[in-house]
Amino acid sequence: MGFTPEFFLYAAIFGLTYGILLQKADFCFVASVRDFISVKDSRVGKGVLILVATVLLGWGTVLTLGLASIEQVWTTPIGWSNLIGGILFGVGMTIAGSCASGTLYRSGMGYIHFWIVLASMIVGNLLFSFIYNPWAEDYYFKPLLVTDQGYSLFQLNLPYLFLPLLIVGLMIFIAIRQFGIKGFFQGFKESFADFKGNPFKKEHWDIRLVAALFGITATVQFVMMSSISLTGPETRIGGVALSLIFGDQFVYNNVYLNQMFAGFPVIGLGPEETLVIFIIVGAFLSAILSGQFRIRKPKAARMPYAIGGGLIMGVSSRMAPGCNIANIVGASGLSVSSIIVIIGMVIGVVIVTAFVFKMPLLLFQKMDMDMEFEMES
Repeated sequence: MGFTPEFFLYAAIFGLTYGILLQKADFCFVASVRDFISVKDSRVGKGVLILVATVLLGWGTVLTLGLASIEQVWTTPIGWSNLIGGILFGVGMTIAGSCASGTLYRSGMGYIHFWIVLASMIVGNLLFSFIYNPWAEDYYFKPLLVTDQGYSLFQLNLPYLFLPLLIVGLMIFIAIRQFGIKGFFQGFKESFADFKGNPFKKEHWDIRLVAALFGITATVQFVMMSSISLTGPETRIGGVALSLIFGDQFVYNNVYLNQMFAGFPVIGLGPEETLVIFIIVGAFLSAILSGQFRIRKPKAARMPYAIGGGLIMGVSSRMAPGCNIANIVGASGLSVSSIIVIIGMVIGVVIVTAFVFKMPLLLFQKMDMDMEFEMES
């Protein structure tokens, strides 16, 4: 990825697009698992599946056409670290009340709670950077390593579209078995209903359509820039803050942060960091246009959830590595490590949902009502 003006422009456009889409659909990975376990609500879960299907077909197509190379598919070394990091991230985001992408768009909507979650995540990222060498590197990553290189199933000696068509075909077959052919196609028709009139003034868009648009956007970004990532750029944003306080050499002396800024001309914000910032801007603009932006002050009782959950998310996103959105898109690129991380995240959400909060959906609905009451009073 370059550091030319056009890459920063691309990043801003992609970030604005993601921010608008996330805000319009209330798209949050933790909710997809939490809501289904709590009240059997599969709305967000369907969106996640459509996102996966869209990216699978999109990336398979661009690889087939030679518009991108297999080296651009985001993969990381495979190990038990993927599973452990994923479980802890699932625990952290359930405690915090939102995933990494949900934290960004809700910050843009005026939720102070999620600004605290975001700040805590960045602190968690930086905490990990100071325990990486030698402790995490020598006593966590290396002992748990299975392969020292990442691997995508796209690397199998098969046509790039074979597995995507097979997987998506199976998904469609299951959907038709459940809803019938008429119901399946009726879902397509219903997903466009929110685009009547001025869609930007509407509070919500159908999550199925948003998921497809998100997947298309991620595919275009894959061709033009890279795969989407959130917590890696957030770590570098924290590194930039440290450099402003303690100087650049302080950051370069840290083994982990030094690696994070490898390829950067200087310690500063690159295109990926710009994309993350503009997700918040996009969500803010979307909320303004639909009249949903309000400063929502959380109760003091929520602060331990925001800080503790954010810290766990920050540390575990470096352990996995990656956040929910990076690994959902990575799993859609058939990355084995990302598939393991996502399995871990689901386990983490299930653990907290089933054994800690019991009914977290109702808990967070009550918390949201408390915030609205505080704002109005």
